[in-house]
Amino acid sequence: MMPGRGRFGGRGGRNGNNDRDQNDGAAAVTGNTEIGFFTNRRGGGGGGGGGGGPVRDSNRRNRRGGVRSSVALPPRPGRGEDMDGDLNMGGEKKNFSNEMTGAVSFSVDNIAQGKAVRALSGIRYKKQKLIINTTQDEKIFGSSSSTGLEIRPSTSSGSVNRGTIESIREFLRSRYNGGFLNLENMAKDEILRNARIFPPGNTKGRSDVGAVMMKAASEMFPETVTISFASNRLTSLQPISSVAQFFPNLQNLSLKDNNIYNYKELEHLSGKKLPNLRELILLDNPIRDKDIQRNNDDLTYRSEVTKLFPSITILDQTPVAPKITFGLGDLTKNDIKPALPAPIKGNFFDNPATQATVLEFLASYLKLFDTNRSLLEHAYDNNATFSYVVMPLQSPLQRSRGKPADNWTGYNSQSRNLSRIKDLGQRTTRMYFGSRDIIQQGLMKFPETKHDLTDASKVSVDAWQTGGLLPSVCIYIMLHGEFEEVRRGSRDGPSKSFDRSFIIAPAPAGSSAALNGWKCIIISDQLTLRGYNGSAAWKPEKDTTVTPSNAAPAAGPSSAFTPSLSAAVAAVAASVNQQAPMEGVSPEQHAKAQELQKLTGLNYPYALQCLMASGWDIPKGVALVNENRANIPQDAWQQPAF
Repeated sequence: MMPGRGRFGGRGGRNGNNDRDQNDGAAAVTGNTEIGFFTNRRGGGGGGGGGGGPVRDSNRRNRRGGVRSSVALPPRPGRGEDMDGDLNMGGEKKNFSNEMTGAVSFSVDNIAQGKAVRALSGIRYKKQKLIINTTQDEKIFGSSSSTGLEIRPSTSSGSVNRGTIESIREFLRSRYNGGFLNLENMAKDEILRNARIFPPGNTKGRSDVGAVMMKAASEMFPETVTISFASNRLTSLQPISSVAQFFPNLQNLSLKDNNIYNYKELEHLSGKKLPNLRELILLDNPIRDKDIQRNNDDLTYRSEVTKLFPSITILDQTPVAPKITFGLGDLTKNDIKPALPAPIKGNFFDNPATQATVLEFLASYLKLFDTNRSLLEHAYDNNATFSYVVMPLQSPLQRSRGKPADNWTGYNSQSRNLSRIKDLGQRTTRMYFGSRDIIQQGLMKFPETKHDLTDASKVSVDAWQTGGLLPSVCIYIMLHGEFEEVRRGSRDGPSKSFDRSFIIAPAPAGSSAALNGWKCIIISDQLTLRGYNGSAAWKPEKDTTVTPSNAAPAAGPSSAFTPSLSAAVAAVAASVNQQAPMEGVSPEQHAKAQELQKLTGLNYPYALQCLMASGWDIPKGVALVNENRANIPQDAWQQPAF
């Protein structure tokens, strides 16, 4: 099988016995050989002898630079069998199979022999496929010292020998303490280093070491609730993904001080794989540090992580903001179809004059915004204000399509997002005052854009006249829409959604605005930029509200500016009585929801949620509302219409 010079020495192994075969005068070396669990797993045992000479002394067999190897062979054939039953070592035929593992360790004299033997990996011997490895591959390719080979039978199960398992168990025993399994910095653990076992995620080791460790740990310490993988240079959770299989009830997990760069690598343990996970630590990972550096806070990072791990209540040793669901959990999201108190309408204008003025203004403004922004300087008052906000989170539409959040590199530098910008100086400098500052320092810094004004469905406009801000009447405009970034050399640029509010007033006679053809002048301009989310949010709906025949007629305008409390309650009751039953809600449940609305002031969808959480018991529902009143969001309350 292997040509040789009639001599080779194997490393002495644990409990190894060197015996002379007195019948043939040659040397036979047997021992308990440990097959390496990893490519460079060091084990004991060895075989040697051959040719016609004596076995080399121990220090020669263990000479510096030699690498222990093991050969896994079928059972030893009887004496006198032919070549097919023996391993030809270049002299008298001898087998060197180990009694426990069927493995043999040996060294070759030089690199050429090592490469030649290594090339035989995969051949069949006695109907078994042999796998040949060196214990230190780098010596095959970069050293002149003698080279050891490991030859073992290929097994479909990839089973691990008892010596390796015992080393792993010894390591786990040294790292366990009262429900806490400390697997930090495994690369420097003396037990693993002495056993030549590479930790999970190390490219030099086997890919299944994490699964082997977790299986052994679950058998030894099934009561484990906390595991720390800190300081293991992990770039992904894939090497330790078997944690979910063997510790499904894990409560606390630390991944501190690793090299995890993106959220996708967290998906190996995300979702419902660890349904009882309570605390997660990702401190000192690039995924956290870079996100905070990019956004100047950890809001986006915390939002993304809690989406991946919805069960956690503590992230990086800081509590996660609670969610108000009246104890319904996922039931609220999946089993109740959301409904607004009133159907979505189209554009709103308080009168035709407002409509004509606003549409003319927007057409002129957006055209110049896309083609020549410098000319917009005439449209702003000398005391006008402008600011913009970037909302960097992934939009619902992007999430549903599996697309990442937008890149806001060209916008973030001056974004005045008050939830992120805490410094008073930054808040001040990111507010622009006066027409020249707004154009030169604000709008001119934006990438080139294109607004599609030919498709009315892509735009939503609400506008009405209001007084009290200036001596003259102003018009408040709320504009929702989308634009496309123009990329030179590219057919289509990325689309962005936006919300924009203007306050405009009549342009004074003789002003720069009037002299340049503007009928209105901008007093205030505020822009919010979002990831593209389409136009479905303002698509008009059919009005399916059924008005009962016995409903009281609508009240006329009140002469008082401030309605009394009784009038407000009456307005709430009227809106409750006009609420149509939600799909899937029985008449009895609908009546209870209306009653709870009157008693608590909740709107209809939240009243249903509360009743479902309280078993459709109205007194319990009222008590539940009172207990959670301080945490109930503002949009949960019924708003009276005056």
